[in-house]
Amino acid sequence: MSYYLYWGKAQPADGGDSCHLLPYHSLDVAAVGWLLLAPERPLTRLLAARLDLPSEGLRRFLVFLLGLHDLGKFARAFQGVARPQGGELVPPIERLAYTERHDRLGALLWQASWIEWLRDGTLRWPDCDLHRKTRQQLSETLRAVLAPMFGHHGQPVGAGRLELADFFGDDYSASDCEAARQFVADWATLLDPDWPVQHLVSPEWREAFLALSWTIAGWATLSDWLGSNRDHFEYRQDEMPLDDYWPLALKRAQLSLQQSGFADPPKPVAYTGLSHWFGGESVTPTPLQRKAETLTIGDGPQLFILEDVTGSGKTEAACILAQRLLAAGHGEGLYFALPTMATSNAMYQRLGNLHQRFYAAKSRPSFVLAHGARDLNDTFVNSVASEQPEDQDYAADDITATTYCNRWLADSRKKSLLADVGVGTIDQALMGLLPFRHQSLRLYGLARKVLIVDEVHAYDHYMQTLLQQLLTHHARQGGSAILLTATLPHGMREELAVAWRHGLGQPPASMREQAFPLLTRIDHDSVREVPLSTRPEVAREVGVHWLTTEEQAFETVMAAVEAGECVAWVRNTVDDAIRAFEQLRASHPDPERCLLFHSRFAMTDRQRIESDVIGRLGKASNPDQRRGQVLISTQVFQESLDCDVDYMVSDLAPIDLLIQRAGRLQRHTRGPRRQPLLAILAPEWSDTPDAQWLKRTLPGTQAVYRDTSLLWLTQRVLRELGAIRMPDEARTLIESVYGSVADLVPDGLLDARFEQHGMRRHAVSMAGFNALALEQGYLRHPEFDQWQEEQEIGTRLVDEPTVNVVLLKHREDGELTLWAEGQRHADMLSQVKLRQSQAEKLAGLSCDCQPQWEALQEQSKALCFTQPWLVEADTACTYDGGWGVVFSKDGNPR
Repeated sequence: MSYYLYWGKAQPADGGDSCHLLPYHSLDVAAVGWLLLAPERPLTRLLAARLDLPSEGLRRFLVFLLGLHDLGKFARAFQGVARPQGGELVPPIERLAYTERHDRLGALLWQASWIEWLRDGTLRWPDCDLHRKTRQQLSETLRAVLAPMFGHHGQPVGAGRLELADFFGDDYSASDCEAARQFVADWATLLDPDWPVQHLVSPEWREAFLALSWTIAGWATLSDWLGSNRDHFEYRQDEMPLDDYWPLALKRAQLSLQQSGFADPPKPVAYTGLSHWFGGESVTPTPLQRKAETLTIGDGPQLFILEDVTGSGKTEAACILAQRLLAAGHGEGLYFALPTMATSNAMYQRLGNLHQRFYAAKSRPSFVLAHGARDLNDTFVNSVASEQPEDQDYAADDITATTYCNRWLADSRKKSLLADVGVGTIDQALMGLLPFRHQSLRLYGLARKVLIVDEVHAYDHYMQTLLQQLLTHHARQGGSAILLTATLPHGMREELAVAWRHGLGQPPASMREQAFPLLTRIDHDSVREVPLSTRPEVAREVGVHWLTTEEQAFETVMAAVEAGECVAWVRNTVDDAIRAFEQLRASHPDPERCLLFHSRFAMTDRQRIESDVIGRLGKASNPDQRRGQVLISTQVFQESLDCDVDYMVSDLAPIDLLIQRAGRLQRHTRGPRRQPLLAILAPEWSDTPDAQWLKRTLPGTQAVYRDTSLLWLTQRVLRELGAIRMPDEARTLIESVYGSVADLVPDGLLDARFEQHGMRRHAVSMAGFNALALEQGYLRHPEFDQWQEEQEIGTRLVDEPTVNVVLLKHREDGELTLWAEGQRHADMLSQVKLRQSQAEKLAGLSCDCQPQWEALQEQSKALCFTQPWLVEADTACTYDGGWGVVFSKDGNPR
């Protein structure tokens, strides 16, 4: 049977002739891969150096294997899935069911045929004598190098115990397998692969390949996606010799890469000073920025850890290092990873067009925002290209590459790591470590990126463990990284350094320096720790005043209001914030000058409140706007908004959070004000507290921060020092809480400390269990298969699942509608995220409303997998634009 009679892609939805024959699709994908592996590309040179192969030889070898990615489509079971109109095709075999994906069938056909193809010359294998032991080594290596190609649909596959006859048929197996063999033979003749025979029988070389196989799998997947785009690769139904079609495929591939942004990577330019970034304006670098300008950039992957106070210009210093790394050939792009969507939005706006200064004027670096609510960011939405039409699936669970590609191109969260410059949450990078479909694309996107992680101290033990594994892999792939922090414990800095050195194949290095601020650089050969000075204007002292009751806190806030000051009270729970807001609003002479800000607002109100807070308390606010303003907030205030207040009250929290909150106190230069003072609501001090020490004063806080020893140690060090002095006492503050202080913890708090240490060990263990064993390569391991679709694995380990709740209401005509009806993205703006136990308290939707709810879901995919809540029908809980979701017994608004 001629292999030209096998179809590879079809578009039945066209309603006419639309059949793309399998050989041509295979060459389309190979052509994209050929151009992506051009010898002059830095990633190609890196792969060639790591695999000890010439760049051109590596290219021919991998692209030949890539051309085999769809061998499974020669199975008659696949050929019977659809009967595209037009063209003479192989007849289907009705009894053969397409129950396994074609990628797995490709692995099956290779497993059954490779030895015969090697012996009969199909593979153009060099003449050499393969002994039994050598053949076993070769078999294992070929399985490893083919795995990224057959696993091009986003996860590795294996033949397992499948039987060839069940998919290729008994009677027709000879013709199907022979058709596949003929294609392989012609493809090998056309490309003339340069088989690295000696390497392929070397266990050491195989280990080197496995370490790089995730990046290669991402390259294969990207090639398949781009090579499946029918806008660039027209479907062909007539026979054409492969050597005639190959130049045509290359021409089309070049156009595809040009239009998708992969043809010509932007050209980095040398860093020439901050004034060049800001249009010639004279800018004096901070000490940290000056060191970033002058520090030697070494060879190979490098890790920088920047520790300095808020306002020291860490972001600009990171950008300076990033541009210098790009110009020195240590990367082709950047990814800024931040802890939250709000901080990602702020960084996206802050960078603006700055990233374009890193590249030549003619370059057009792509710039993408990546997180779940990126569609609500107008700046980003205006820059996103329009979607392409989707094609139909081969079968219910066999989504075509074009469909995946189009969804991905419209989904910035996946696209971000392939863009030249991406800004998003750390989650988008960590997903490359976990068994999510197409995670290899994220690792491919990161492979030659400078990874910048902001607020690296802000991640819990689960995420810290994942971050360490990401750093290890990133170093192994030849990338560089820059970590930013203001409050990093010494032990955490050592763990990050150990992870990086492990990726370089180097033993741990001693980290002795205790100075702050500090710039640390780690490369293959050395660790350099550079103490820094601080600009006088960002060095500050914030006094600490202790409050022991909520009534004292209330009186303190009202006294500041009467003095004409603006005040923030940062509470640790939403319920505590709502209660304080209720009391203060009732007593405030102008209740409209009271604001409540927490996480239990629908997105439409959260956006409105954020804008209101920035207007009243932001950098541009004036004295009239600020006078008497009171903001009652939870942690969201300290995390995202560039605002400042004259006076602040805070519930007791771990020291790093109090330092962060104090950073919002008199943050901007204004007129005469009192000395910065942070009033902390905490229990009466006790040298010998019992287990209920915190709960008696702040029960909600104990539910959030279960390791009460951290809060006791925080109170202890602040009582001793009397103030937060940055940067002079930064190390003392942090190490007095997170350092080797176990012997200082009172007996009454030891149970809570031991319990939380157990939870931390569990978190570390879960991160290790969930993360892919990247060092084992892109392979399916039957004895421990992590690629289970039904597993719920996340980048964050939470005590309780969260639920996206959609607020609904009735129009005047009685129709059910979204809470934010009439607004753009009303489906997302009407949602609020609640803990599962909270969502269970909400009234369910009545049966008579179900049809209208289902109709709303049909109109918007964003409403799928959400919980509807008709607010007006709930007698136990309520929602108000000024209060958020309120759980109360009577259900009446406050």
